[in-house]
Amino acid sequence: MVNRWVYVFAGLVANLLLGTIYSWSVFRKPLEVLLGWGSFESGIPFSIFLLFFAACMPLGGRVLRAYSSRRVALLGALLVGGGWILSGFALETQSPLLYVILFYGVMAGSGVALIYNSTITVSSHWIPERRGLAVGLTVLGFGISPLVTAPLANYLIASQGVKNSFIILGGVYGLILLALSPLMMLPRVETGGGQMRGSTQQPVGPREFTPGIMVRTSSFVGLWLAYALGTLGGFIAISQAAKFGQEVVRLSPELAAAATGVFAVFNGLGRPLFGYLADRMKINIVSSISFLLSIVAALLATQASTLPIYLISYSILWLVFGGWLALAPKATSLFFGIQNLSVNYGIVFTAYGASALAGPTLSASLWELLGHYSPVFMTVAALSVLGLAVSNLLLKPPAMPERKIPVKAR
Repeated sequence: MVNRWVYVFAGLVANLLLGTIYSWSVFRKPLEVLLGWGSFESGIPFSIFLLFFAACMPLGGRVLRAYSSRRVALLGALLVGGGWILSGFALETQSPLLYVILFYGVMAGSGVALIYNSTITVSSHWIPERRGLAVGLTVLGFGISPLVTAPLANYLIASQGVKNSFIILGGVYGLILLALSPLMMLPRVETGGGQMRGSTQQPVGPREFTPGIMVRTSSFVGLWLAYALGTLGGFIAISQAAKFGQEVVRLSPELAAAATGVFAVFNGLGRPLFGYLADRMKINIVSSISFLLSIVAALLATQASTLPIYLISYSILWLVFGGWLALAPKATSLFFGIQNLSVNYGIVFTAYGASALAGPTLSASLWELLGHYSPVFMTVAALSVLGLAVSNLLLKPPAMPERKIPVKAR
């Protein structure tokens, strides 16, 4: 019998490829040189990708409910591989930006949502007794992806050119994801009993919320707000880590890039760490720890003119950011049940999308308005205080929905 953790490992490998979005900065300068784009144009595909990644998570959950997780992962593999390959060919068209937005941002971003949702759902079902750790390890691949994919992409661009790099990566990613799709399967219920085959999972309990009921609870509001606030500081840190290092800490471009690699390690480690904590502590306590860490890190970042403080403050922000990618699905399954997890977490995941749009925009706006970074991180600290309040007031399991008992006619 196949070890249940194989499905977690398969999800980790899949997410390692999907997380190449965090390496988009490697493509920006070559695209600007090749096509004459400015910084705004080269950043649009990244933003559209994240938008469709977040927006398609609820849709992906519904598709996953209607079809098998293997079929959904297979479709996602075709969209991701095809999106990369078509983006490469699009660079030679008369409207390259439009087609890269369509193929990379919309097509590949949607495919990533399908596979990402499948990997989390599969891990959650196969390892129910340590669900937080299982999901944390699954999405670990997404967080540490830049450690592998950024050097790989940089090498390919230098040796093959940016167009061929898109095509090569699309072909390789598509084939690997297709090969992994058979492992994106849920445990089957045996005919003789209620247990899941190959799993220690118990039959579905009474705490099962449909999406319609979930969104009307204060627990959902609390989780959505905490998720958005918990990832906000991380998105700000991710969007300007190298820029801050060069402008404020006076690092060379090479050292700033190396520091970003260190932050990616913390981004990855935060996922199994917070997943492990969520398996052993109440969600609101783990959430409160994350916001306390964010407050400390943001305040340190206002004084980060030296390398040690820069490394410590940004590493903590990336750690917390990564942690929420494991904490939020664990909280969703704990609060609202496992039966509708793929759809419910897809809805909760829209908080990630909101934060992805708000974080970099807030950071850039405050920088342009005030000319320095301290107000940016003071805002992160203030919003983390708000997140701390949300954690303790709203982030708790909801009351069970009332069940109407039919009255028999006399």
